[in-house]
Amino acid sequence: MTETKKTRIAIAGIGGIGGYIGGKLAYYYSNIDDVEIIFIARGEMAEAINKKGLELESKGTSYKCMPALTSDNPLEIGIIDILIVCTKNFSVEELFEKYSTSLTSKSIVITTQNTVNGKEIITPYLPYGATLMEGSIYIASNVIKPGKIEHVSGPAKLFFGTDGNNDSRGDKVEKILNDAGIDATYTTNIKSVLWKKFMFVSPAAIVTALFQITFSEIVETTKSEYLFINLISELMQLSTAKKIAIDDNTVLNNINLLGNFKGNVKSSFQLDLEKNKHTEINSLVKYVIEEAKLFQVPTPHFDSALTQLCVIYKNLKKT
Repeated sequence: MTETKKTRIAIAGIGGIGGYIGGKLAYYYSNIDDVEIIFIARGEMAEAINKKGLELESKGTSYKCMPALTSDNPLEIGIIDILIVCTKNFSVEELFEKYSTSLTSKSIVITTQNTVNGKEIITPYLPYGATLMEGSIYIASNVIKPGKIEHVSGPAKLFFGTDGNNDSRGDKVEKILNDAGIDATYTTNIKSVLWKKFMFVSPAAIVTALFQITFSEIVETTKSEYLFINLISELMQLSTAKKIAIDDNTVLNNINLLGNFKGNVKSSFQLDLEKNKHTEINSLVKYVIEEAKLFQVPTPHFDSALTQLCVIYKNLKKT
C-alpha cells in the first residue's frame, strides 16, 4: 500500500495574524491525515502551546487548537511544503536565513506582512524553483496572553497570489484555507491588492499612533481625519507614479472601512509603540518616503509624521 504524502504547512509567527490562521488550520486539520500543521514559535508562546494548545477566540466562538508540532528548530521541523509567514516585517530576513534548509524547489511561501516590497526582500533567500505568493490580510486580531489569541472584530479576509502568472497550486492552497474556515482568495493581481491594503494600513497606523486613538476614532476629529486623508492621497500619487492601478475612490473606501472596526481596536504599529517594542516604521513610513523620492513624488505629511514618530519613540526610550 502506498502511503499518501502529507502536505506540511508551517505558520511562522504565532501572534495576532499567525494565531488566527494557524489556529483555524490546526483546529480543522487535527484529525485529517493528509495535512500536517506546524507552528514556528518560541519563548512563552511556544511553551504555552506545547502544554495546552492554542486557544483562539473568534466572533463569539472558542477554538482549542493543537498543531502537530510547535518548535523553533529547523532540524526538528524539517521540510516545509507551504510556509505562511506571519512575523513582523523586521523579522522576515532572519526567518528565511534560519529556515532556508526547510524550503525546497517545490515549496510555496505565502506572506501576510503589511508591506508592498516583500518580494524584493524575500526572493534572494528562496531556493531555485520555490514559489512566492505574496499576501494581504484584513483582520484585527491580538495576543491576549501566551497561548491565547482573540480575533477582535471586523473582517478576516486573506488575499494571496502572484502578479500576472497563474499557478494551479494557488487554487489548491485556497481550498485548504477555506476548508479550515479561513476566508481566502487566490489572485493573479496581487500587486494592486497589496497597494490597496497598504493605502489603508500605513495611514491608519500613523494616525492611531500619533493621536493615540482607535481605528473608529480617526474620523471623530478634524485633525486626525485630515491627516488620514492626506496620507492616503500621497500614497495614491506614489502608486500612480509607479503605474499601479488604484481605485479613484480609495479615500472614501478607506474611511468607510474604518467603520468596520468596532470597539477598542488599535493598529499593531500603535500597540508596539505603546509597549516600547520594535516597530514596523521602516516598512510603513520610511519606505514610502524613500520610494517617493525616487519617483519625485512629494510626501510632506509622511515626512512630518516620521519626524513626530521619531520624537515619540525617542521619548519612550528615555522612560
